Amino acid sequence: MEETDPSIYFWSALSLVLALMLQILPLSVAMAHWRPQFVFLVAIYWLFRAPSFHGIAFAWMCGLMLDLVMGELIGRHAMSFALCAYLLRLLQQRFQYMTIFHQLFLVFPLVLLHQLLVHSTTLMLRPTWQGELVMAPAVSSLLIWPLLAWVLAKFGTSEAYEDEEISSS
Repeated sequence: MEETDPSIYFWSALSLVLALMLQILPLSVAMAHWRPQFVFLVAIYWLFRAPSFHGIAFAWMCGLMLDLVMGELIGRHAMSFALCAYLLRLLQQRFQYMTIFHQLFLVFPLVLLHQLLVHSTTLMLRPTWQGELVMAPAVSSLLIWPLLAWVLAKFGTSEAYEDEEISSS
């Protein structure tokens, strides 16, 4: 799919809805601590894949939707998503040429930063620190990123674009 393809809005919205569903999927308490940050990873992917269509406002809206769906303090995830999206924009040129393996070295700190920002706002409201709630989702998100990036890369591939890729190789 080309970056200028307007159907990218449909695919990003569909993947965001699926990520929201995965984010609220009921799990046991032990497994819930290890839940990857699906919505954040999808936002990172679309910021990377189509930077001319998705920007910091897109990341903020993804975070706001997560706040609304989770029924948490409004703006907690939105602020974190927007700050991480800004940092990703600063590193956009480098991120484009990275392999999936090298992207892990950028995705992990971004997810960890997101977790730290969310939990630091939580600390303002209830002063109990749970360090495993910060690190566990970052590790699981690190492990799921290659699969998620591969699946999202398969979204929206039109036959015309596939034919173009085949003929150019």
